[in-house]
Amino acid sequence: MSWIQATFVIDAADVDRLSDMLEGFLAQAITSENASEDEFYEVAFPGRPDWRKVKLTALFNDTVELEPIVNFVANQFTGSSATEVPVEISKLVDQDWERVWLSSFKPIQVGTTLWVCPSWCEPTEPSARNIVLDPGLAFGTGTHATTNMCLHWLAEQQLDEQRVLDYGSGSGILAIAAIMSGASHADAVDIDPLAVDACDENAKRNGVSEKMRSYLHSQLPEKPAASYNLVIANILAEVIIELRDTLLHHLAVDGELLLTGILSTQAEKVKAAFGKEFVFNQHDQEQWCLLTARRR
Repeated sequence: MSWIQATFVIDAADVDRLSDMLEGFLAQAITSENASEDEFYEVAFPGRPDWRKVKLTALFNDTVELEPIVNFVANQFTGSSATEVPVEISKLVDQDWERVWLSSFKPIQVGTTLWVCPSWCEPTEPSARNIVLDPGLAFGTGTHATTNMCLHWLAEQQLDEQRVLDYGSGSGILAIAAIMSGASHADAVDIDPLAVDACDENAKRNGVSEKMRSYLHSQLPEKPAASYNLVIANILAEVIIELRDTLLHHLAVDGELLLTGILSTQAEKVKAAFGKEFVFNQHDQEQWCLLTARRR
């Protein structure tokens, strides 16, 4: 099957109205993205983006005649703040999207001895430390700058007999990397059941199930305070700030924080939230930064 899509650029105030119209015309999916140069918006953080102009894309079966739909939209918005609604129409040829995605995910080297290898590929360096990964629907393949910075940091550590908490674990890639760097145990925590399933499968795939456990955030067993030597949070700046007390509750007195998912412009805000009792080191990559911290 092939698909056809129509993309409209409208004022943010008209998004809901236009979305309702397109749903009425049997749009199979509707997506929105920023159409102007507004400030960065963290899509995973609760709330609505403060965009002025929005690019709204509706996907239709290719049997749908789009011209009457476009004309109807134009007539409905005549006289509003969006007198002229720019529209772009394009055709999408159906393909095996899963196969396309799989072909784009290749083994990547992190540091000198650590590799992230998709489960459907042969390891490039069989004698290296290979994290064999199938992310499923969970976030975390090692290609994003934030995950990549964490992996580089973990690859260079000697975490002998340390206990690790990976809060916001996604696929479990960082918890597995910590164990491969010597950690005695890692708990992987996420809000998404699909991520917990992916963590369990990837732990089995890498032979670390005895050292790694995966939990929904509401199911993390009550442990004595300060029970983890290393607490990792690769989430988003605002979420990390919200979770400050939770993360510190689990951090050992002499433990270390590993925080990312933070834009470089947000680093000072995160540091301020944790307070002057911590000494921070910062590493930047692209527009993102990695913060490590210990108590003074």
